[in-house]
Amino acid sequence: MLSQVTEMPALMSMLSSDVYARSGRDTMTRNAFYLIMGCVLGWGLVFTHIVSQMTVDWKPGILKFLLVGIGLPFLGIFLSISESAFVSFLGFNLVVGAFGALLGPTLARYELARPGIVSEAAILTAIVTAVMAVSGLLFPNFYRSIGGALAGALMALLLVLVASFFIPALMQFSIIHYLAAGLFALYIGYDMWRASEIPATLDNAVDVSVSLYLDILNLFLWILPILAKKD
Repeated sequence: MLSQVTEMPALMSMLSSDVYARSGRDTMTRNAFYLIMGCVLGWGLVFTHIVSQMTVDWKPGILKFLLVGIGLPFLGIFLSISESAFVSFLGFNLVVGAFGALLGPTLARYELARPGIVSEAAILTAIVTAVMAVSGLLFPNFYRSIGGALAGALMALLLVLVASFFIPALMQFSIIHYLAAGLFALYIGYDMWRASEIPATLDNAVDVSVSLYLDILNLFLWILPILAKKD
């Protein structure tokens, strides 16, 4: 079940990096840029929670899963790379709403197995996110040097997720969960560093939020099974 839920967010992480190649002039201060990013991300996480609470009993068929799990996120990513902040924000909401719907049944299973685990994972994710985001601003040289390695590691993880459809026992190896969580923790720092290098505009702030949201969502999804296995 984990590989089915995580494969799309992981794939989306590879498709949402167009914004980091942009050039141009700042239209706001860098602090305002980060503040808007934080507000958009905060809204996205709240919206994800709201939608997930509404879909705890959802049992989608294959067509609904393809529409919500693939169609809406891809459309959201496509809209989010526009040069209009409004259109980008619309795309962002499609992405977070779709993944919120998919998360509902999965989180309900975790919570049923061990009450409180979802909140614990969310708190741990928030702590790691804050630390790694700050590190992305403090250590630019480090993150500038690991882009290729992160891309290769993400591709390897996607291959493992695809293989897990045919060999479900792969997901029983705890080392995969830890490595994946570490990968997306590093991606938070990496994408935060990249955000510091692009023009500070409203549209860029919204677009960067999509990438960071996917990093945070992936981190959360890999922390969950780590905590579950500890019990």
